[in-house]
Amino acid sequence: MSGEAAVDNSLDASGVLVSTDEGSTSHSIEKQPEPQLSEAEPKAKSTPVPVSKLRGNHILAFALRRMLKGPAPTLDHIIRFLSSGSGHDKFWMITQYFTKIVVWLFAKRGQKSASERVRTLSNLVSDYRIMIRLTGLVPMAQYVRYAEQFPAQTRVLQWLDRVMNLTLVCYYPLEHVYWLGAHRILPFSENLVDFSGYWSCRFWAVWVALQFVHLGEEYRLIKGRKQKIYTQGKIDASKMQQELDAVDADTRSWKIQMLINACYFPLTLHWSIRGSTFPDVAVGVCGTIAAVAQAYNVWKATA
Repeated sequence: MSGEAAVDNSLDASGVLVSTDEGSTSHSIEKQPEPQLSEAEPKAKSTPVPVSKLRGNHILAFALRRMLKGPAPTLDHIIRFLSSGSGHDKFWMITQYFTKIVVWLFAKRGQKSASERVRTLSNLVSDYRIMIRLTGLVPMAQYVRYAEQFPAQTRVLQWLDRVMNLTLVCYYPLEHVYWLGAHRILPFSENLVDFSGYWSCRFWAVWVALQFVHLGEEYRLIKGRKQKIYTQGKIDASKMQQELDAVDADTRSWKIQMLINACYFPLTLHWSIRGSTFPDVAVGVCGTIAAVAQAYNVWKATA
């Protein structure tokens, strides 16, 4: 046995102290004395766990088991929503415009640093959304073909669709020129970049204005359908109710589209006018409402 080990005292598994003296063949074994508690040191008492906490832990464990082992329809729905092109864009659109409201709130409270950080996020998301629209002409071309192959219900709607499609065909290239020139990706002059930015928004403003006319014509057709249901004479009650439900669904959809367009209209005017004084927080409010309404439509479509 080494000298260091000979002078060490060690505690064996039975709880007794073993001491070893070098040069001696005998080992003395003594039991450790039990520690004595003074009157000033009361014995520690175990604190019982409240029943409500135990129940809460059981409920949490049960919820986690259900969430991880069972089906998750809501999570599946969220994934479908975000995986769709429209759902992905609407998520970032809500982020882009709602952060403008947050910027205003921070600035109002004097939190300049936080306001600038959120503003950076808002601008970055806005830039990203413009970038992903660089391929916008491809689905636009498909929609133009679809509109011609499957004409609208009335001649007025058909011609409105054609003019509105033309405005978007002008809008997309101008926005592309603006974005590519603003980021110095292509060597466009500042005048061309500025011109493209304003005129892309002006073509978008024309589209929004024509959409009001389009919605007016759609409403006239919806009212005509409803009136026809009530005046078509004898009809099965269940069939009549189905037709009325379809009209009510179209009416709700029409109201949502009108809300979206009403929110877009001041935004397009703001971006089309040089030196506009429309406040940025108002841009955030209008954009957030339009984004949430569109996200609602995509959410229903991906159910």
